[in-house]
Amino acid sequence: MNNRSLTTLPHHHRNTNPPPPQQNPPLVVTLNCIEDCAFEQDSLSGVALIEHVPLSCLSDGKIESAAAVLLHSLAYLPRAAQRRLRPYQLILCLGSTDRAVDSALAADLGLRLVHVDTSRAEEIADTVMALFLGLLRRTHLLSRHTLSASGWLGSVQPLCRGMRRCRGLVLGIVGRSASARSLATRSLAFKMSVLYFDVHEGPGILSRSSIAFPSAARRMDTLNDLLAASDLISLHCALTNETVQIISAECLQHIKPGAFLVNTGSSQLLDDCAFKAIVD
Repeated sequence: MNNRSLTTLPHHHRNTNPPPPQQNPPLVVTLNCIEDCAFEQDSLSGVALIEHVPLSCLSDGKIESAAAVLLHSLAYLPRAAQRRLRPYQLILCLGSTDRAVDSALAADLGLRLVHVDTSRAEEIADTVMALFLGLLRRTHLLSRHTLSASGWLGSVQPLCRGMRRCRGLVLGIVGRSASARSLATRSLAFKMSVLYFDVHEGPGILSRSSIAFPSAARRMDTLNDLLAASDLISLHCALTNETVQIISAECLQHIKPGAFLVNTGSSQLLDDCAFKAIVD
């Protein structure tokens, strides 16, 4: 009988320790904006959880547990919602009409706020174009009349007087931005003439902006010349020390009677008192 040396084999003990908990993706809350988050959820699947929190559900604790919060404007949020935001969160402001006000408020609250609105150029241009088309075709008046009046064909004719075609009208754009360029492209497709004025340009001075208007658009040397020649006016300039009340009482005197003005930026671009006096 051969004696064999017995080798003690190591025993493989079962690991009874629980596995480390899986870290959940960070929560991103949309507050007072983007109610339907389906697109964002698909785009960030596995990276982040996206959830809309209505203002009626502020007390559910989701705002406080979010890593990032998306909103249109911090200043327009109710104070109850502002108080639930935390310094460790990233606050993404998608459409502030006044960056300075939102930034100052964020500093007072100790929040990290980032303005993210450069990708909205196409949406801004679409909205401005829709507003101009509605005003020119008097869609808002016709809609109101249809809802309130019993008759339609006979009673609507007076409202149709004053409707205007887009072809041949002059659009004046104040400011050089991606949305301004997009609006110029759309307006040219409607057979309008497009003028633009850049607040950073002047006679013999060219802007350093990389945004170029379509070649058919014509640059104006002065704001007053643009206002006097335009049937439609759209403001696309950022609010700076140079542009505060850029549409002043004196400038308003140069606007054609019956012209339409759409402001895509801050309300402080306009002299409100002078503007209301002219409209009234």
